Formats: sequence, C-alpha cells, structure tokens
Amino acid sequence: MTLVHVPVHVPPCPPLDSTPAGAQDLATDLRAAAIAVKNVQGWAASIAAPAWAGDSAQAHDHAATRVAVRLDAGEAALDRAVTAADRFGERLARLFVRRGRINADRAEVNDRIDVLVADVAAATDDSRLAELQGRADLLHRRASALRDRIEAWKAARTRVEADFVAALQRVDSLAEGAAAAARPARPDTVDLARQLRRLRGDPVALAAWWRGLRRAEQEALTTEHPGLVGNTGGVPMADRDEANRGELARDLDYYGERDDDAQLTGREERILDNARSVDDALDEHAGLTDDSGAHLTTLLAATPDLHSGDGGVAVGFGDPDTADHVSVNVPGLTTDTSSVGANLDKTLALHEAAVNEERGSVATVYWADYDAPSGNPLDPLDPLGQADFDSVALSGKAEDGGERLSDFVDGVRGSDQGPPAHLTAIGHSYGSTAVGHALADGLPVDDAVLLGSPGVPAGTAGELTDAEVWVGSKDHDPVSLLGNGDRGGLGALGHDPADIAFGGTRFETGDGELRAEELLHNHTSYFTGTSLANVAHVVAAADDEVTEQPPRGAPGGGHLTLPELLVAAGGATAAEGLADAATWAWEHSKLGGRL
Repeated sequence: MTLVHVPVHVPPCPPLDSTPAGAQDLATDLRAAAIAVKNVQGWAASIAAPAWAGDSAQAHDHAATRVAVRLDAGEAALDRAVTAADRFGERLARLFVRRGRINADRAEVNDRIDVLVADVAAATDDSRLAELQGRADLLHRRASALRDRIEAWKAARTRVEADFVAALQRVDSLAEGAAAAARPARPDTVDLARQLRRLRGDPVALAAWWRGLRRAEQEALTTEHPGLVGNTGGVPMADRDEANRGELARDLDYYGERDDDAQLTGREERILDNARSVDDALDEHAGLTDDSGAHLTTLLAATPDLHSGDGGVAVGFGDPDTADHVSVNVPGLTTDTSSVGANLDKTLALHEAAVNEERGSVATVYWADYDAPSGNPLDPLDPLGQADFDSVALSGKAEDGGERLSDFVDGVRGSDQGPPAHLTAIGHSYGSTAVGHALADGLPVDDAVLLGSPGVPAGTAGELTDAEVWVGSKDHDPVSLLGNGDRGGLGALGHDPADIAFGGTRFETGDGELRAEELLHNHTSYFTGTSLANVAHVVAAADDEVTEQPPRGAPGGGHLTLPELLVAAGGATAAEGLADAATWAWEHSKLGGRL
C-alpha cells in the first residue's frame, strides 16, 4: 500500500506557572497590608496636636507630616498592587479555561490520530488510500491549528506575567508611591461608605449601586471598610470574599503579634481564636478549585467578635451569584466558630453530592452567623450547660437567628446574576428552628429541609411557608422527638415537622441504632448515606429522585415515643434514660460532635 502521511501527536499545552488561586492569595495578602496601613493612618490622624509651642511642637509637626506622607504613599502603592493582583488573577483564570479547552481538543485530535494509524495498519491495498489520506490531511490541519493555539497561549501567558510584574514595579519605591498618592481623583471613601450604609436594607438596590462603581472605588471601600463590605447583602459574593479574607489576614497578623507580646484582652483572645479557626478551615480546603482554577471556597461572612464571643462565619463552596442551585446550611446547638472545620466537611459532602446530580451548577453555603445555644439539649440539669439552658429550651435565639438568616438570604437574592437561582434553606437541630422562624417571616426560598428538628413555629407546612418543606427525622434521634406532635413531644420549641399533622414530605434517613452510645451519632449523621443523598436531590431540584418515608403517626411511620426511647436507651425509667444518654452524648459532643 502507498504510504499515508499521518501527523504526529500534538504536545500538551503547558501548565500555568502562576495559578488563579495563587493570585487570589497574593491579592489577599496585599489587601491585608493595605487594610493595616489604613488602620494605622486613621490612628495617626486621630493624634491631637501637642499642647505646647516652640521647637518641640515644630519637630512634632514635621515628624507627623513625614509619617502622613509615607503612609499616603504606602496606601496608594498597595491600592495599585491589589488592583494589579486582582487583574492578574482574572487574566490567569481566562488562560486556565482556555488551556482546558485546548487540551480537550488536543485529546480528541490525538485519539483520531491513533484511530487513523490503526486503520492504515489494517489496510491491505490502495483501495482506501484516498479516504485515509483525506483523513490524514484534515488531521494535519487540525494539529497545526492546535500548535498555533498553544504557541499563542504561551505568548499570552508570558505577556500576562510581564504586565503584572511591570504594574508592581511602577509602585515599588517611595517616590513612585508618593507620585501615585498625589494624583487626583482618588475615591472619597467617606461618602461611598455613607451611601453603602444607606442602602444596606435594600440588597437589590445596593447590588445595582455597587455595579455602577468604578473598580478603584470598590477596592477603596474594600480596604477602608472590609468588615462593612464583607458582611453586607447585595455586595457581590466574590467581593465579599475578598473583603473578608483581607480582614481575616489583617486580624491574624495584628492580634497574633500582640498575642506574642501577651497584650491581648480576653475579648481579643476570642477574636484571634475565631480567626485562626476560620483560617485553618479555609487552608484545609485551599486545594479545591473551580472550573477557572480559582478557590472553590468563598468567605461570605466573618463576624469574629459577635454572638457572645462565639463569632460568626459563612463559607461557601462555589459562587452563589452564578450558580443554578444554591443551598444555605444552618447548624444547630453547640455551634461556634471553633466548629467550622468539622461542619465544612459536612457541607462539602453535600456540595459534591449535589454536583453529582448533574442538574446545573451548584453553590453550597455553610452559614453560622447567629448565636446558637451551647447548653446540653439532652440534660437541662447538667451544670455544664445550665448557663445557656434557657436559650436551648426557648426560641429566642432561633428567632434572632432567623432574622439574620433572612438578611443573608435576601443578600443572596440581591446579588444573584442572571436567572434567579433555585434556593434551598437547610436547618439541622436548633438550626431548623431558626430556619422555621425565618420561613414564618417570609424567607424567600424555593425549598426548606428540616433535619433532626426539635420544633418549628407552625402547626402545618402551609402555615409556615409557601416553600416546599422536606423533613429528615430519625425515630431514634431524641432531639427530633422534642417537638409537639400527636405522640407526646415536649413542644418547647414548637411543632414536630415529621408528624403527620404537619404535612411536610418526610424522606428516608434510616432510624439509627437504639442504644445510649449511638444517640449523638443518630442526631449528627444526617449528612451521610441515604439522608445525604435525599438532601442533595432536593438541593439540585431532583425531587423525583427523593425516597420518602411515612410521617410519624401515618401507617408505616414510626411510633416510638420520647419516654419509650429514653427507657430503651438508658435505664428502667425515662428519667434514668435521659440522664444516662445525656451524660454520654454531652461528653462526646465536647470531643468534636456538634448537635
């Protein structure tokens, strides 16, 4: 057979030396430095002129002027550097996506080359020569075009890195920083912050206002008022993430240095502990990236000084502004910022399960920005939990948490881009009661999932909300038996959503084991197995995939009462069972479990 000229394989498009996630980390460090400089600048400006005259006063004035000039120069240089790093990250993200497309096309062409080589080897005469050579010519053209695309990509990579280095070099000296500071049209952050605060109650209007700002104005607000920007609904989630990460890095640096010198107050020690917990959790998941190579995790709220010192935090996997399906997961009793790591593992498991549904893009948020009670829900007489028992047994903190949750979800709706996302609120344990109060006040979600709920503030799903209500409730979960229902729950926090009278859709979770040492596990294992799969179905709007379980009181539904459960789990009487189960569960909750 006459020779057929088959092209050689196309080499892969090389990896990025600098990554989008790395550029984000650099921008965060630069932003933290800018925040610190502006804090010092504010402190320096607040120092009153000395109450004396003469040479000493003049020397003070000259020194203050020199400090102010240097701070202005540093602030302007850092502002330019942060903007350049953000731009660098955006351009790297586009290169990352472009590289993925090139390598996908390369894989296809190389596969076709392999097939052609096999077909040529199998041919025994020249009858197929024209067809085989035609395929070879086409592959030659495609391979050549791919090589050109790879070379163009490599040139673009070099140009992007060179542009970033040049941008930094333009402000890497005191003189250049001072020149940048002397240029006119620097944003008036006082007026911008005033406008932002005025719009805080209207996330839709605030989102439109924010989009109308110049990037320099957005960045100036972010570094001047990171806590305000990072925790305001309507600000795009990516910008909230940048602000909160910058503030977190600044807190770690500022309080960490003072901690080394033993200068922290008790309140500041709690802030530092909370910041370290959040930083550790983000570091643990830092290797996860999205389709553009950027960090998959987003820090959407950070209030380390709130909630009786417990702090508050919201971390997302994915971008709620662009996802087709968004869920907000609210944890329950004993939650504080120190538990963010373990709870993020559960949220990530839900995120991955929802992504695997393949029904559109997904963003999954862990939201713990409320003052969850820390008392023992299984033993009101336990002295360890006595100080906070009133808040466990009553609904005050759930009502307050519901209001804060509503504000956060309003912000998710306000900054949403494109068609409105399918939104699901998920509440576990006392978190389900907080979600219930938010629903009763009109929480704008499509679906609500109540897991291991001790009660919600309505007798029926229709009275509670217009959203679809789904209930995960194990019969051997003592917390889920606390709600008032036909089978004798305590009812301190409201009605049992798993009861037949409530009218929600109860899905399969498994009942758990009826033993004292398994009670805590029964209550904390809703993000595993069949239960996790069903929650993921709801999050991804795959309602047809949910496997249901009869509600309590219905034929085939569970009939175990709370006294029966406690006697079986722990002792000859309900009181003994309660005490034994409470002691074991509380001790294990302190070792890392969260209720």
